[in-house]
Amino acid sequence: MCPRIELNCVRIAPTCESGRLSLESLAIFRMSASVSASAVKGAMRRKVADAGGTVPHDPPHDPPHDPAHDPAHDPAHDSIPIAPLILSSFMTAPQPRVHILPILTRAVISVAFIAAGVAVFSWLYWTRAQPPASDPSATGRLRLLVSEPFELDVGRRFRAFGQARARNAADVPARVTAPVVKLHPNYREGATVAAGEPLITLDDSDFQRQLSIAEESIKAIDAQLSILDLDRSSLARALELSEEDARLAKDDLDRVRRAAEQDAAVAREVDRARGAAIGAERAVISARDASEKLPFRRTALIADRARQEAARDIAKLSLERSTIVSPMAGVLQVADLDVGEMAAPGVRVARVVDVSEIEIPILLPAGARRFVVVGDRALLRADRAGADPIEARIARIAPEDDSATRTMTVYAEAAGSAELAPGAFLEAEVSARADHPRTVVPRRAVSGGRINTVQDGMVRGFAVVVEFAFTGTPFSVQAPRLPDTEWIVLADPLPAGTLVVLDGSRRLREGAPVTAIRQGAEPSAEFLKPAIETP
Repeated sequence: MCPRIELNCVRIAPTCESGRLSLESLAIFRMSASVSASAVKGAMRRKVADAGGTVPHDPPHDPPHDPAHDPAHDPAHDSIPIAPLILSSFMTAPQPRVHILPILTRAVISVAFIAAGVAVFSWLYWTRAQPPASDPSATGRLRLLVSEPFELDVGRRFRAFGQARARNAADVPARVTAPVVKLHPNYREGATVAAGEPLITLDDSDFQRQLSIAEESIKAIDAQLSILDLDRSSLARALELSEEDARLAKDDLDRVRRAAEQDAAVAREVDRARGAAIGAERAVISARDASEKLPFRRTALIADRARQEAARDIAKLSLERSTIVSPMAGVLQVADLDVGEMAAPGVRVARVVDVSEIEIPILLPAGARRFVVVGDRALLRADRAGADPIEARIARIAPEDDSATRTMTVYAEAAGSAELAPGAFLEAEVSARADHPRTVVPRRAVSGGRINTVQDGMVRGFAVVVEFAFTGTPFSVQAPRLPDTEWIVLADPLPAGTLVVLDGSRRLREGAPVTAIRQGAEPSAEFLKPAIETP
């Protein structure tokens, strides 16, 4: 079956489950649409009549459909029309009022902003800088600033970075194990100390006892050596007597043997004489052995004495090392210990830095090795605003290049100052020595490997090869200056009398007529000094 159709759903066409309209459903849909339209017209006429107006007459039309006489009409399916209610509420709603004051306010503000913009534009226009009037004689010619190139003995400049460090600095370690019993007045960070000035005193009671033991042992050994001197003379005499006794015993044995051969002595007498000879010989051996051992005993005692002397020296050194002193003059950077703490050998207790001499390792490109030599000038500047340049000299050059970074290391030395503190990160410009004069032009005059020159009032372009660039302020105070600090050194010299156009970025037609305006002067000797711009 098809779904039930509401009379007020005038915009929805009824469909059945099959998606098609049956003839009966289509007729009901058309009838409900007609009834809804008639109801809307009737509601509008009633509203107009209630308001006191005249009810307009419709043109002739078909008689209205009466749902009561329609046999197919079902009162249960009637619905209240919505369109008349919406139209009624719209016609009876109050109309909004138009506010004039906000509109006038917005208009006045808009006009004020426009007037302010026009005033600012007018002020900028009438106060703009007026260019100077052109020379009537040079009408139709470009006016170009030019300058002559400079022939100067200038070497290559290399800009790099490095970190300053003190040329002389020392970490002061403890050399004995002992507790701290005293801190001297200058043992604190930032204090200036002299070479050999005491910093810390350790407990030295153990070292004093060791020194006493070593000295007493030396005395005992000296006594034994004196006894050996006495024994040497006694043993020498005893050896002489033993040898004499052995000779007599041997002679007696010979006589007894001769008597026995003549049957004047019995065998017992021979044996007794032989035993006496053996005993005398044993005594000689003992005396000789004791006498021969004397040098070795002396050597052992001397060695023992040397050992005790070493122990005594160590004890003395320990006593001296119990007072830790500064190895050099400088400023104390680190002070780590306090009273009661234990100092151990090899543990740092202080660091002393001599700030009078500063060394700066500078990393340069490996290709700079053939230009930079010992004694070249290096200009240093701390990496902070307002730092003043500091002049230094190359003192050493490392023999090997770093294959990882393709750099070489040079060591510059300078006197210590507030601007050059150890540990400061520095910007450096190393200036190699000049071997021959080179042509120098302002950097702004070169663009794309070309420069423009003025010859006989005409523009001529040249292709140039840039050898290197550098930073400097070359002009003296007496002469007009070029406002340039960046310069280019050309590989090949320019012809004499050439006027170089300073603005190399301008595109000029070859052979165009121009008016050359000179600017600048010959450079002073200060040009040879490298300079780093101060931000």
